[in-house]
Amino acid sequence: MNKLMISIFLLMVMLPIRVDAKVQSDERLLSMGECKITYYCSCEECSGKWGTQTSTGNHCEEGRTCAVDPDVIAYGTRVKVGNQVYVAEDCGSHVVGDHIDIYVDDHEVTEKLGVQYKTVYLIK
Repeated sequence: MNKLMISIFLLMVMLPIRVDAKVQSDERLLSMGECKITYYCSCEECSGKWGTQTSTGNHCEEGRTCAVDPDVIAYGTRVKVGNQVYVAEDCGSHVVGDHIDIYVDDHEVTEKLGVQYKTVYLIK
């Protein structure tokens, strides 16, 4: 390899640039505007008797699962919140309209993060 190629490779590996590989260059981001963001876990207080079972039959996974109002966002839709992409694979009685409920593993985290308002994008 020549020095230029090695330098470019090293820059790509070492630069602290976050590239969200889950959004492909040929996909569109459709803005939903600012949405209410909350967090839930598998404890009885958050999920009742359902635990990690989602309404679509999957198991919740931190960093992947979010609950949505399926009348607003279809199940299976990829939802971008900040730099993270989630999959709409759950719902909840309190998740209505432009409200996204993000699954996390720890109840303490749900309390710490509380209620936020963030710009949300649907990946099409």
